[in-house]
Amino acid sequence: MSSLVVDVLATTGEIETAKIKEKINDIQKEIEKLKNDVKEFIKDNYIDFVPRLTKDPVLIEHAEKLISEIQTLKIRIDTQIKVELSGSTKELKNLSRSLEESNISLQLSSQLLDLNDSLKQFNKYEEDKCYFESAKILEKIEQILNKPNCDLSQLNLYSPLRDNYSQINSTFLTKISLLWEQQVAWNKTIHHHDQEAFSLTIKSDKNDLQDLIKALYYVNNLPLCLHSFSNKLMKNFITPIIHSNCSVFVVENNAYHVKILNKNEKPSYQSVLHNLKLLFQFIDQHLNCDIEDDCFLGLLRQHLMKQLSDDLLNNCIADTIPSSSSELLDFKPVEDNIYDVEGYLVDIGFISDNDRFLTSYIKDVDKLYVEKICQGHLYTAREIMKKDLHDSFKYTPDEDVELLEDNLSNCYVTKINNKLDKNTFQLPTCYISKSTKEILDLSRSILEEALISNDLCAVKLYYTSRNIFEMYIGVVPEYHKKFLETIPQQVALFHNNCMYLAHHLMTLAYEYRDKIPECLMKHNITYVDLTIKFRSVGSEYFLNHMKYQKNIITDILRDSELSQLGQSSELPPSTERALRQCIRQLELLKKVWSDVLPENIYCKALGCITNSMIEDLVTRVTTLEDIPASIATELVTLFNVVVKRAPSIFTEENSINRFVGKWQKLLELIKMLEASLKDIEDRWADGKGPLAHEFTSAQVKHLIRALFQNTERRAALLSIIK
Repeated sequence: MSSLVVDVLATTGEIETAKIKEKINDIQKEIEKLKNDVKEFIKDNYIDFVPRLTKDPVLIEHAEKLISEIQTLKIRIDTQIKVELSGSTKELKNLSRSLEESNISLQLSSQLLDLNDSLKQFNKYEEDKCYFESAKILEKIEQILNKPNCDLSQLNLYSPLRDNYSQINSTFLTKISLLWEQQVAWNKTIHHHDQEAFSLTIKSDKNDLQDLIKALYYVNNLPLCLHSFSNKLMKNFITPIIHSNCSVFVVENNAYHVKILNKNEKPSYQSVLHNLKLLFQFIDQHLNCDIEDDCFLGLLRQHLMKQLSDDLLNNCIADTIPSSSSELLDFKPVEDNIYDVEGYLVDIGFISDNDRFLTSYIKDVDKLYVEKICQGHLYTAREIMKKDLHDSFKYTPDEDVELLEDNLSNCYVTKINNKLDKNTFQLPTCYISKSTKEILDLSRSILEEALISNDLCAVKLYYTSRNIFEMYIGVVPEYHKKFLETIPQQVALFHNNCMYLAHHLMTLAYEYRDKIPECLMKHNITYVDLTIKFRSVGSEYFLNHMKYQKNIITDILRDSELSQLGQSSELPPSTERALRQCIRQLELLKKVWSDVLPENIYCKALGCITNSMIEDLVTRVTTLEDIPASIATELVTLFNVVVKRAPSIFTEENSINRFVGKWQKLLELIKMLEASLKDIEDRWADGKGPLAHEFTSAQVKHLIRALFQNTERRAALLSIIK
């Protein structure tokens, strides 16, 4: 029984196999015929470029029918292999392999036909101006040509097909880019009085333009177009709207115009927001469309947002922040206007609900208000500091300053007051730059404002007042640098200014101690630490200028030829000229400093410079090897000019001895130049006389040798000077 079943199955398998062979042979013949037809068709279309498009539908239909038959045969072969796996495996595998080869050949033919059909569809869509569909067809063609695991690239006609696609694709990209520029047109015109006007004109209906935008996005050309579009939008429309008085209007519903009426006139925030809203309404009406998960305006945001937000916030919205308490109370309408415009931008998709940059900016208006006030104070202070230093006034103490008695017993205060001069705590009379008093007044007004402000504002205002003083130390020396290096009066005024501010900073916080709110108590309100900085900076610049003046006099004396007096029997003209020039330099300093500086500072400064000059003169004379009698006489005459004119430089002529340490030394030198050996001996007085007080024995001996010839009398005098 089992052998009978096996025989029956074997017979059935042989019959089925025979039928499959016969069917495969028939299909292979049909495939060969189809391949030849496709080859001729493709050759005509892509190699010889002979239009033979009428066969295309028939060939496609024929290929699809063959593919269906192949799939049926493949199923039958798979079934047959399972039934007769043990007996007919090899033969059926050969049949299957033959069928697979035929399938590959048929798929290549099918791809070529699909490629041709896609190109025809592309031409049709392009003729109908359906650019979005055309772009999708081009992508399909590229996928066919670049399909992985496909032998299409091995065909001889693959290269012509690829070149043809590249040419079509390039032409299409150029075409839609040019269409974008033509349909979205920019224009600039100049009206009378050089008034500029810009316009944006949309030259096609919304549906056509949206199709073009989607096509540009599909071929990845939209980002480049949006970058150019956003730059023109910013330059031609947004910037003029924010910064200038403009006239904005729409003509015939397809042209947006901006005319600049006055470049230098800043518009109100209401005008800016209104005109910007009109601009985005125009863009939304003509250009906005859905693009995948976003929209045109959403994609535009990526190119425009930063420029727009920075310019709008810094040059428009920032100006709406209140600068007074009354303006702060009336800020609600401003907020509503801003929220309305921003809400519209969210509705049209330009910004998301989480990116409300205007709301984020003004949500803490109290903080912005404080920042604006403080920035305004700092700006005002900086402008004051730039004013000319020589615009000054005479400062005179109004009244005696009383010693603070809070924590001292009356007995102790009385003892202190008895020991101190009434002017101990007063700034001496001097000239102060008006700008410096303005700085102090500004700081006082800031503190007064802090007293009536809320906690946040009060603390910020206090630190702003401190910042102003610290800024003075940095800004004034730098801004007036050239004057402070060369002009004596400017340096003296800057010195006084620093001392004036240092003086008032000692007690500024004390003046407000009973008025300071509780929130400021935690911040250790004081300015005392700044007094050291002001005194240090003022003294540094003044001392540097004194060195500068000393160097001027030293350079003059260097050219006086005093060191070469022994080479001639006459005093060179340059010596007298140099010495008189030194005196004039001192008199010039008197002219610019005497009323400006406090009296004690003035006398000390002139005394120091005069002392330096006298020390230089004495050193040059006492080092000479030979001083002829005629030269000595002329030197006496010349030095007497100094003796006559130098005391008048000081407020009291008799005070020159107090401020010029080398003054007596000059007088002794003059006496020695005209003295006899006997006179010198008397003034030396065994090392106890006035001459010995001013000169060392070595210096006196050197002068004696330079002034007198070598005689027994000179030798005797030299021997007793020890």
